[in-house]
Amino acid sequence: MTEAAALRAGGARGVLAFLAVLAGACGGPEIPDVGAGGMEPAVQEAIRATRDALAADRGNAAAWGRFGMVLHAHRLGAPAGLAYAEAGRLDGEDHRWPHLHARLLETAEPARALGLADEALRRNPRFSPALALRARVLEAMGDDGAAEAAWEALREAAPGSVEAPLALGRRQLLRGELAAARTAFERVVERLPSSAAGWSFLAQVSRRLGDPEGAAEATARVRAAARSASLGATADPDPLLIAVEDLRADRRGREARARRAAASGDHDSAEAIYRRLVDERPGSADLHYNHGNALARLGRTGEAEAAYRTALSRDPDSSPAMANLANLLARSGRDREADDLYRRSSRLTPPTSRRFWAPRAFSFNAETSARRSVISARRWIRIRTIPAPSRVWASSSPPPAGWGKPRRRCPARSPPPGKRRLPPHSSRASTSSSRTWNGSAAVPMRPETTCSRRRPSE
Repeated sequence: MTEAAALRAGGARGVLAFLAVLAGACGGPEIPDVGAGGMEPAVQEAIRATRDALAADRGNAAAWGRFGMVLHAHRLGAPAGLAYAEAGRLDGEDHRWPHLHARLLETAEPARALGLADEALRRNPRFSPALALRARVLEAMGDDGAAEAAWEALREAAPGSVEAPLALGRRQLLRGELAAARTAFERVVERLPSSAAGWSFLAQVSRRLGDPEGAAEATARVRAAARSASLGATADPDPLLIAVEDLRADRRGREARARRAAASGDHDSAEAIYRRLVDERPGSADLHYNHGNALARLGRTGEAEAAYRTALSRDPDSSPAMANLANLLARSGRDREADDLYRRSSRLTPPTSRRFWAPRAFSFNAETSARRSVISARRWIRIRTIPAPSRVWASSSPPPAGWGKPRRRCPARSPPPGKRRLPPHSSRASTSSSRTWNGSAAVPMRPETTCSRRRPSE
């Protein structure tokens, strides 16, 4: 029976039996011969180095596990699974190898993944990533009772977990247990303020509990999270899977390591990785832009400015590079050039984007009209405004005076004599969201929150 035949047969028992036969016959299974053709040279070298290290000590569980992790990092699932299985056979107490094997099979073979997660928990009962994996697999398999018990076990084992209260809160929300669900979602956003999912569920619960102000605040936080660079991952971090991703030797793997380093505040490591990537791919505008961000966070503004200018030379329409370069110039007092870059950036980006309007609105210099700057500032403030939902008076007593009074609307303006406004269905008509009809013609009106008569000129 060949190795390929064993893989086609499938099932954990068949693979383990095959490995056991080979182990008894020749002191261990044959090392998989991985075809790395077409991969980047750095990837081929990483696989070759770990395979040579394993060939020198085939009875070492850690060497098999390391080989499996390198293969796993480069999406070579079948040989990685064989390596994890042999590592787990050689060391029956190390929980890492069955857990990583389960992560490898979580989506494709959930039943096998569940068995491997149970084995990892047998070796380390309080390993929270394995508890979370077991709960996710049970939930995906439709075993709701066992999944809820698994989430409860994770909440007890890992008090700082975000994934457990989010999953339990969703279940409580479906059952109508609103107070318990609200407590769970509040715990989520307390531990991870950037969790868009946590704020979204909290807004739903607040509306159903008759708390419009709480719902409005949660909705605003959802929108703020959606505009941020990171939406706040709700899955608890798995240190073993992060270690696997750190072994990626290809370009994307190194970029991911740089992003993780920057997110964790290790800007020195991020800058070093981006510098090597820029040396390898000097024509990439994105790499120069990210390198400039890392340099700016380290306070090396001169080098950051050069990196942003290089990015713009590679991609003249890079709006983020324009905006960040303008920020550096404004801080150094070069307001005229900064204001020009802000304007160019705002033309390339939808004007509802705050990050470009805000600096432009407050970029004052001798050549800038004060009135134009004030108009820009008002527009930025208006964009930031998030309308609150309609308020409902829940008490039996009459509401106080002024309760629920609508906001002031802009007065309707009649068209000049001899001129007729276009109907709303005309392609030349204004696309404003609020209109007032005057006889057979439509008079376009600005939205409720828009009362200015002029917009900043471009």
